[in-house]
Amino acid sequence: MNRRLAQVARGVLLVLCTALAGPATAQVFERPATVEDDAPLLLEADLLTYDTNTGNAVATGNVFIAYGGYQLFAERVEYDRAANRLRASGGARLEEPEGNIVVAREVDLSDDLREGFLRSLRVDTIYRTRLAATDASRQGDVTIFENAGYTACYTCRRRPDRPPTWAIRARRVIYDEADRELTFEGSRFDLFGNTVAALPTFSIPDPTVRRKSGVLTPTFIASNLLGVGVRGSYFQTLGPTADVTFGATPLSRQGVFGDVTYRQRTAGGRFEVRATGIRQLDPEAFDGSGGERKFRGSLSTEGDFYINPRWRYGWESTVSTDRRYLSDYKQSTGDNSTLPTTLYLEGLGVRNHFEAQLWAFRILQEDYETDEVLNPPPPFSEVGERLQGKQAYVHPAIDYEGVHEGAIVGGELAYGFNLTSLSRQETDAFGAIVDDRLTARFRGVEGTFTRASAELGWRRRFIGPYGQVMTPFAGVRGDLFHIDNRDVDVDALAEDPLVGRVMPWIGLTYRWPWLVTAPWGTQTVEPIGELIARPSENFIGDLPNEDAQSVVFDDTNLFGPTRFSGYDRVEGGVRANVGLRYTLQTYSGAFLSATLGQSYHLAGRNSYRVPDILDSAGHSGLTSDRSDYVAGLTLDTNGGLALTAKGRFDDETFEVERAEVAASTRTGPLSTRLVYAFLAAQPDLGLVDDRSEVHGAASLRVFDQVRVFGQLRYDLQDKDVIRDGFGVAYDDDSLSVSLAFSEDRGGLPDEPVDRTVFFRVGLRTIGDATVSTGLDN
Repeated sequence: MNRRLAQVARGVLLVLCTALAGPATAQVFERPATVEDDAPLLLEADLLTYDTNTGNAVATGNVFIAYGGYQLFAERVEYDRAANRLRASGGARLEEPEGNIVVAREVDLSDDLREGFLRSLRVDTIYRTRLAATDASRQGDVTIFENAGYTACYTCRRRPDRPPTWAIRARRVIYDEADRELTFEGSRFDLFGNTVAALPTFSIPDPTVRRKSGVLTPTFIASNLLGVGVRGSYFQTLGPTADVTFGATPLSRQGVFGDVTYRQRTAGGRFEVRATGIRQLDPEAFDGSGGERKFRGSLSTEGDFYINPRWRYGWESTVSTDRRYLSDYKQSTGDNSTLPTTLYLEGLGVRNHFEAQLWAFRILQEDYETDEVLNPPPPFSEVGERLQGKQAYVHPAIDYEGVHEGAIVGGELAYGFNLTSLSRQETDAFGAIVDDRLTARFRGVEGTFTRASAELGWRRRFIGPYGQVMTPFAGVRGDLFHIDNRDVDVDALAEDPLVGRVMPWIGLTYRWPWLVTAPWGTQTVEPIGELIARPSENFIGDLPNEDAQSVVFDDTNLFGPTRFSGYDRVEGGVRANVGLRYTLQTYSGAFLSATLGQSYHLAGRNSYRVPDILDSAGHSGLTSDRSDYVAGLTLDTNGGLALTAKGRFDDETFEVERAEVAASTRTGPLSTRLVYAFLAAQPDLGLVDDRSEVHGAASLRVFDQVRVFGQLRYDLQDKDVIRDGFGVAYDDDSLSVSLAFSEDRGGLPDEPVDRTVFFRVGLRTIGDATVSTGLDN
């Protein structure tokens, strides 16, 4: 092919690519990705004619042009140089490098793309969507699509005799390239081939526009306490880095609920400020709570900024007029019990990590009365009273940890530092039965407590001649406490305001895995032994315990230097841990793992036997010289059944002290999940009764795209339903619709049952619409 003809062919394909390429309507007349001028071009046709006098070129019969990753198929392609027109007829099919496929029966365009038309246009995109129009014409910067349709039903291509699940059709779609806006005229929404909604003329930004001012989709709200309302909102851009959203929700019972959100991005991060409020018409609807007031509102902010690639800081905070406001007006996104305020600084290195935080928590629940936990003896307040005063303020919590680069004595050296300082205005106490007497235990004490801790740990692994794995380890930790006890009724803490504690340790972990192979898979039997020596823990019961209140002894922490969850407690004495681990792996993908073990206190003071001010380890299973047995099991058949189970069993009677079992199955159209949990009574922690419950969920596909589902959480001790729900859903590759009803009785005793009807519609590539209706008592 001579150079002039090649240039013409490149121009022809470039014009066609520009005319046809694009994954959405707005891109049909936009220039595709830049193609290098020297990119190779391949042109095939049954007949190729080039008029050297006029410069016209015609390719007919099985025309194929490949250039820069684009491939064009057509029956006839003609370039009229005198008229500056490009025509393709007999069908033109363009395959883009990204995978989009564009088809047009006929193309007639000026070579500058300022005017022209396409007939019978269809676009199949890599996003599994389809766009079609009978005609597309262009005048200047405006492109008009006649009788256009759009759907995201990808599987509908395999059944052309049936209408798509859903489609948006319009008599005319006008695209203004200058304003980058799409205007729909005579639109309607079709569902399963039937028109379910006629839409007024409306405009939206084209898909290449990420942010544009305009009215957002309204949402529906209904509640016995609030009334019925529809939230309308307007989004306003404030340049390329900032925007603000105004919202108003007229509620039939309470008045107009307003909200405004301001967001901004900077070169180093982003921040957001949100304010909400309402002047209630019927405050008596919230009788007996902090919500019985005229004005209610909240102010929240959050931010996240990078100082450099390794350091960042940020904050999160929300204040409200009363505790129940956020949950009453469906503004909370957490657990509805606390609302955090935090300021943080974080640094992340290759082998170390730093984090400093300030914390405060707003209690969202009202004070309450309960008989599930014993109240403390006088003069301490009851468990459910003065909740906000009992909540600690952390100022600050600083953590720094890392691993030394390079080996030390052939092993790994790790280090850590923690500084925690906190205050509370009210002693947080509860009652416990100790020697048949009601005794006060303390989660926290009024005053300020500060602790600084530093830790250094070393370990090294050796492999023996017969496959034994030996890991010697050693370490030391030092703690310095400053105690400012302002509650004269708490006499358990040390009188000296400054207390120091040091705990060194040395130990060895020994594993000897035995591998057994078989034609169907492998088995591994691994006996494990561990010995740790250290002095006794000092000042047990004389120091506060704020961050080590959870002691859960199970198969996951059978081995290791401590089972305490934080720095305020440290395990002391000489202890041996022994266990057996069995693993089975089949070549078909099935997996089984089981662990059984026990811990032995050999010498020194048992840290778990001596109670602290909380007695956090009183029922941990570690209080005797020989601990309870712990076991864990994991099973996955790779055929629809998965099971995990763990438990703690009395070392003498083998009675269950703690158990968790979770199983899930998938058999044909049925999927189920069942979870069982049991915890024996802990009178030393104020829990005088056993606790056990079961949580089940199931989903049954009754048709190809239709399923029914339900869930139930049941308290086996009180024989009471905690939570239940059921629903029905339709799901395919383009549409998701679900309707569900749920009841939640897991709140405080004086709170009503939370009943909710939830309806959701999701259109792939378009968005979701949800309606959540509270049915308050």
